[in-house]
Amino acid sequence: MKINGTVFRQAGVHLAVGCVKASELADLVERGIWAPDVFRASHPEGYQRELTEARAREFARFVRMNGVSPLPILLNFREGRVAGDDGTLDLPDSRGYIVDGQHRAHGIRLAVAEDPSIGDYDVPIVVMCEPDAFQEARQFVIINRTQKGINPSLAEEHLLQSAKTEGRRALLDMQRVGVLKAVVRGAEWKTKAIEIANSLNDDDTSPWYGLIRQPNEPKDETVINKKSFTDSLEPILKDVYFQGKESHVIASALRNYWNAINDLCDEAFLDPAGHVLQKTTGVFVLHKVFPRIAEFATDESGRRVLTRDNLRTILEKPTLPGVGPVIASPFWSSGGHAGMRGTGKKAFGILAMEILEAIETSISGSRGAELLL
Repeated sequence: MKINGTVFRQAGVHLAVGCVKASELADLVERGIWAPDVFRASHPEGYQRELTEARAREFARFVRMNGVSPLPILLNFREGRVAGDDGTLDLPDSRGYIVDGQHRAHGIRLAVAEDPSIGDYDVPIVVMCEPDAFQEARQFVIINRTQKGINPSLAEEHLLQSAKTEGRRALLDMQRVGVLKAVVRGAEWKTKAIEIANSLNDDDTSPWYGLIRQPNEPKDETVINKKSFTDSLEPILKDVYFQGKESHVIASALRNYWNAINDLCDEAFLDPAGHVLQKTTGVFVLHKVFPRIAEFATDESGRRVLTRDNLRTILEKPTLPGVGPVIASPFWSSGGHAGMRGTGKKAFGILAMEILEAIETSISGSRGAELLL
């Protein structure tokens, strides 16, 4: 089989790189001429997992929607050699073992079967001619053990840039497209979360000014990484009231909220290392309770008044029996009630519930019972 490509060497090993048409790849995969060496009890020398049809179908949908996939499929021929001359490769007629890329290969097979026009799609491949199956398997392990996923913070920054370039609606549409689901998962709220975090971090009137650590930046004077901060905003951005609000509006409300907290917890802000208020505990818990607090911050006509003064009036009242005020530095000290609760999601949930109950009690006490049974 002749394809376009060239030969090269690494550490004395002869390799080749080229491309095949999707129609050719689909035919070879369909007939089992190019296939992975799958591990089975009856074939313990195999090293590959079984094909997951759902993953192959996802890649097929991606290709059908004009997806670009420059990552090559790695193929090994245990018998024969690759000959290269003037930009042409002559591949062996023997079986080709798919070392890396079986789901892409089968996805292309499915895509071509559903839409023959995709047959002209160029698929990059890298070819080895290693007769030793053990060395072939070692290459598979090296690839799969040493690959590292993208830093989640960087992935979210890409989401924001995508939203600016293509629009949030386009990102939401992408969530229905196979392999892109994982890429744009949560786009409807994460892009807003990034904008809010940036706004609070860049605003010198915000108590978070310069304290949220950007991806790939040194810790320096920052107190929390951006990914933790943006993740903590999920309950707010999924709240019915805030879902329809622009990022800058929510950022302004949160600036007032945190300034009100700062007014009541000045020691915690002066000594963030000795308190958990500006760590994951504080942001996850206080952002979780914010939508409920916002419901209480209304004027006589029912409008929400999320000013610093109004929020401070609500926040200064709640107390826990035997503990004291919940929005006060001692409560959030590392050795205090919040600091001793732990750092898991379950602990955050319990702490948020305690604070909400304290707020409900303080509000109902000043307004009278709201619920009659």
